[in-house]
Amino acid sequence: MNNNFEPINDQTCGWVHTTTAAPISPCLEEDKQADWVIIGAGFTGLAAAYRIAELRPDDSIILLDAEQAGKGASSRNSGYIVDITLNDGGATLADEQIQLAKNKLNRAGMDLLRTRVEEFDIQCDWDESGKFHCAADKRNIPKLKNFEGFLDRAGLDYQVWSGQALSKRLGTDYYQHAVQTKSGVLVNPAGLINGLIKNLPTSVQLYENSPVLGIQRGNVTGLTTPKATVTADRVIIAVNALMPKNGFKRNRVFPLTLTASMTRQLTDEEYLSIGKPEPWGVLSASSMGATVRFTNDRRVMVRNTVEWWPGLAMNANELDIRRQRNFQGLRKRFPTLTNLDFEYSWSGNVCISRNSKPVFERDGDNFYLAGCYNAGGIAMGSLFGKLIVDHALDQSSDELTQVLGQDKPTRLPPRPLFDIGLQTRLAFNRYQGRFEA
Repeated sequence: MNNNFEPINDQTCGWVHTTTAAPISPCLEEDKQADWVIIGAGFTGLAAAYRIAELRPDDSIILLDAEQAGKGASSRNSGYIVDITLNDGGATLADEQIQLAKNKLNRAGMDLLRTRVEEFDIQCDWDESGKFHCAADKRNIPKLKNFEGFLDRAGLDYQVWSGQALSKRLGTDYYQHAVQTKSGVLVNPAGLINGLIKNLPTSVQLYENSPVLGIQRGNVTGLTTPKATVTADRVIIAVNALMPKNGFKRNRVFPLTLTASMTRQLTDEEYLSIGKPEPWGVLSASSMGATVRFTNDRRVMVRNTVEWWPGLAMNANELDIRRQRNFQGLRKRFPTLTNLDFEYSWSGNVCISRNSKPVFERDGDNFYLAGCYNAGGIAMGSLFGKLIVDHALDQSSDELTQVLGQDKPTRLPPRPLFDIGLQTRLAFNRYQGRFEA
């Protein structure tokens, strides 16, 4: 574990500032004992807590977060609950089968979250209009055409957009072609996770600003925080991109740092000038292209940076540099909105493996890890939180069987070869996607 904890979350995430805050929880200040300890209060950790309370209502559960619960990557993504992705294969029959299997898991995670949203009336701008995979560069249109073929063969609901119809739907004529998948969901991710925190089962004790500095493994596990110690019968590690930083899977997974910015709300005149479009979410046909949202409250979010940033955190000056890149992406898409500027800019992390496989495993009799969702963590993270508890308690389901049958993340090259190779790959992809950024 990290014995010299330093916060990594800036306080300028637009999603956090434009939704209802979660209740504040205390820091752990006295020694505790519990049946379960979950490290990480993101989508995975919260789903695990809910599942334990459902299956073992008399068990005590302590949920620890190093900073403010829900304010990490779970609130800092672009708010897509993904159904099917563009870049996960489709080139061969085997690739397509892998993609469809992942779609099944994504839908299970989506259904789980929908149930929570409806049960607790969580206000998170839940929007089941799907998402748009878009190409601004005509060289990327064949990729979308291939995707259309896959969706057609799979019997998945989609719609093709181009020309004036696409421009009218999005309020921008920047894009030439789009494929809209219909079963995805858009949310304010901070609103969603704050609602889950607010409605935690009574058997869960949440402690914020309580980083785990050390773990003593044994029949009973001891966890040291700055002010107190916790002992537990079972421990679940649900820290996703922070696994390597905390000593887990360092040679299997790695974090990438992304930076996004969000504008103020459009005025009535500005909104009318772009045709009063309904909310939407755009994913680029290029892996290094911009992800863009037009939100329910008439803001534009742009994310067009992906970096290998081992320090994870960015200071204000570093964020400002990325903000300028985000601003270039905004201007390309909405050149007539000359007075529109960003109100918020923030960074966040995703966890990646070399072969795009997640971490899901039992380590001994009482230690469990779930994470590395390869930039698709809302649905998959929520499902994996549920399933890791099922695995610990010997439950069975088709989804658990599928997850246990997946390949594990492959080994990463040693450093500094890894750093050089990754930086080179990102630079190449950035060059290829420069017209989509």
